[in-house]
Amino acid sequence: MGASSLEILIICSTLAFLIVFAPFEIFFTFRDIWYDRWTKIETKEVEISKVKILVDESKKKGHIIANVITPQDKNKVDLKKAVIIVNHGLGDKKETLQYMYLPLAVQGYIIVAYDARGHGKSKKVGKRSHFVKRIEDYKKIIDWINNHDDLKDKKIHTIGFSIGGLVVLAGSFKEDRIEKIIAISAISDYKKTVRRLNPIVLLSFLLKGIKIFPKEEEIKKLSPVLIFKELKKNLSKEEWIDFTKKIFLIHSKNDQVIKFYNFEDNISILNLPEKNQLVFKKGGHTSKKNEVALIGAILNFLNN
Repeated sequence: MGASSLEILIICSTLAFLIVFAPFEIFFTFRDIWYDRWTKIETKEVEISKVKILVDESKKKGHIIANVITPQDKNKVDLKKAVIIVNHGLGDKKETLQYMYLPLAVQGYIIVAYDARGHGKSKKVGKRSHFVKRIEDYKKIIDWINNHDDLKDKKIHTIGFSIGGLVVLAGSFKEDRIEKIIAISAISDYKKTVRRLNPIVLLSFLLKGIKIFPKEEEIKKLSPVLIFKELKKNLSKEEWIDFTKKIFLIHSKNDQVIKFYNFEDNISILNLPEKNQLVFKKGGHTSKKNEVALIGAILNFLNN
């Protein structure tokens, strides 16, 4: 039996997409990734030590690997009295955001930058696609800081990029010791966002085993806007205002990975004032070429 006209049309359309459209998408995606790369940055003004943080007792290799970056100038450390937890994005590693957190360390902040499960030196802890587990790991890192002799008396701030932004928004709202939360290019509603991803990003998610159709319970844990809605019901007006003062959101209007409507949705539910938000007209998902403004705005928020 021969193929029907409809089947032939579908096959031809698919081939046309693969031959014409897909190569361009792949080229520009990899081009952007290349230009977003930062070379390794080094400075003698900080001391870097590697630590292991237990997150899964059932595994032989259940430790998250982190770098603790401590300023050499102890007077600056005593002045800031704060630790910043840094959460990288999907497929990145703890060194990816050096360009952002090393300037903060030079200013006197102690940095805890870690490889999330499935990434870098923490690759064997679990799969990179286990986002709910990643939030649980983040909370255990907060516990580790709370029990660390040199860190337990310091304030805690947290910065997350992309999926890392989701982690800090979803994982910090019940943590009283978290004083400032900074999320860059963060998701609002997981279900809505993932299903609207551009084809190349969606394909990369599928290849990495990331759930496109997670269970409703998982969606609630991975959607900051849903978490905020639930939290708002249980807080007084004054408590809600105090909570939102902690949050600073950053996004580029031309972000093609996590679209700008995510930022708008989060801003809307939080009712964030302009001083708690930063919008770049251009810069894409990584806010490239806006690094000076990005770091300046972060420092301004942390210092005030």
